[in-house]
Amino acid sequence: MKILVKNLGAIKQAEIDLSKKLTVFCGPNGTGKTYLAYLIYSITSLNNKSLGRILDKEYINQLVSNNTTKIEIEANKLWNYREEEVNNIKENLWNLFAVAENKSDKFFSKTEIEIVDKFEDFEKKYYETAFERSVKLFGYNFIISKISNDINIKIDLEDTQIKDQDFLRFLEVALLSRVYSILAFYPIVSSTIFPVERNSIYTFSEELSIRNNDRYEMIKELSSNKHINPFDLLFKRSTRYPQPIRDGLRVAEDLENIQMSNSPFFEFANEIEQELLKGKVSITSEGNVEFSSDKAPRVKLSFHQSSSIVKTLSSLVIYLKHLATKDDLVIIDEPELNLHPDNQIKLTRIFARLINKGIRIVVSTHSDYIVRELNNQVMVASAMESDKLYKVVKELGYLEDEYIRLNDMKAYLFNYKIKKNGEEEKNSEVKPIKLDFHGFDVQTLDDTIEKLNSRSEELFYNLKYNNEDEQA
Repeated sequence: MKILVKNLGAIKQAEIDLSKKLTVFCGPNGTGKTYLAYLIYSITSLNNKSLGRILDKEYINQLVSNNTTKIEIEANKLWNYREEEVNNIKENLWNLFAVAENKSDKFFSKTEIEIVDKFEDFEKKYYETAFERSVKLFGYNFIISKISNDINIKIDLEDTQIKDQDFLRFLEVALLSRVYSILAFYPIVSSTIFPVERNSIYTFSEELSIRNNDRYEMIKELSSNKHINPFDLLFKRSTRYPQPIRDGLRVAEDLENIQMSNSPFFEFANEIEQELLKGKVSITSEGNVEFSSDKAPRVKLSFHQSSSIVKTLSSLVIYLKHLATKDDLVIIDEPELNLHPDNQIKLTRIFARLINKGIRIVVSTHSDYIVRELNNQVMVASAMESDKLYKVVKELGYLEDEYIRLNDMKAYLFNYKIKKNGEEEKNSEVKPIKLDFHGFDVQTLDDTIEKLNSRSEELFYNLKYNNEDEQA
């Protein structure tokens, strides 16, 4: 799936290929990396999809009676659904980025969003696709599955029967919508984002509570407009924070329930705790995050008392323990946040292991350590094909799944063009970075490192030889 974006924030134009297992955004601050990451999250998030596709009562009755049903869904219906969802996102960019609705035209009137795949390719891929996916709706677990070369979608209800009549009415408008959203954007089924504010979300989740925020917005609007209908405000979505922040707060508020189920990546999350945190992240029965160090396992530290690395990585650990599923897209803004270079390298190796376990990743980074370790893992993938070089890989400490195949990664540089007079253009351009078996180079990082080295050498030699001249 390729997304074409024009005139979004600082970005003049960008075309991003999300079919890759790993996508890397690089470039200076203010060039639009976060804006594009937010947009990708909005397009791929399962919970961001609209409801309203009505499931005929015939199929509802089959689910109630037999716990299973089959629905025929044609590719053109999914294609149209996807177009509608993208258009809906474009119309609600003000909500995504927390801009006042009446100022939407000022910021987004020229914004264009398009999925540039051809229908013929989409149809062929849909027809050939085989998959199975679990969907949970209000405690009921449904298994959505499809076999290759068939357009019949099977829906199975696991382990129970539906008796709640109110839920049946909800199911009519929700279940088919979920099926459409899974199929229309496959192989990305859903997405999770870890913005740079992830520390604050868990640290101040009570103070930044969605419920408290909604109350604040209602009071503010009621006090400013005597004629406003309170019921309109009751159902109006808050825009005080961007959507990724609001969604993160909702997760933080629901940890008490989230901890009750384990994901297929639970054991892998335990490995990350041991390798990076040297301890264990846990959730109390009240839904609070705690950390215990391996050095003092009986001492439980609150999230506020924990170290910066724990605050940075706890959200990822909790996601992998309780929420992650195969075919998810994980978007991480500045993974290097609060991490020593040694831990940046370890985390980069964990990214490789994740993509080889079936999770896609979009990462936006300023870290030369992360870029260089990604390049190492590209070379590791090639080296593993040689018996002689395989031994070298092992000696360097790389595990079996700590590699990145060249065809599984795409990197993009966000930067401003320089005019002839030396000034920067107003809008940034987004260009794919050339990849080869060595990986890729980020020119803006290389330029900064080269300038820093040049200044260091200039200062060193001037200090050294000037001092010698004075002593002579």
